[in-house]
Amino acid sequence: MGPRLLLLTCTGLLLAGCATTRPTRPAAPTPAPPAVTGVPACDAYLSGYLACHRAAAIFPADQLQAHYQSMRDSLLQAARDPQTRPYLDARCRLLSSQLSQSLQGRSCAATGAR
Repeated sequence: MGPRLLLLTCTGLLLAGCATTRPTRPAAPTPAPPAVTGVPACDAYLSGYLACHRAAAIFPADQLQAHYQSMRDSLLQAARDPQTRPYLDARCRLLSSQLSQSLQGRSCAATGAR
């Protein structure tokens, strides 16, 4: 009975060793992915919207986030609508062109204190 008892004891110890878990840190919250319309011109426009509008000083700083949210929601809604989606590329190219003209040659990265 000695070897059998030894075998059971070793098996028990092995299983006990496998059952122990190390404490894990909770996963850091993952930020929400940026809104993707699936229309490259619109996605590019949205990705630079805040920085470029800040540089162009089109809206007061305290209103910029609300304007961005409104534009984002509008483009996402249009992207889901099969009636308007075909026109989104041209719309976003026009928006980008207008923003570029408003920048008057300034870089979107160059945001002075306003």
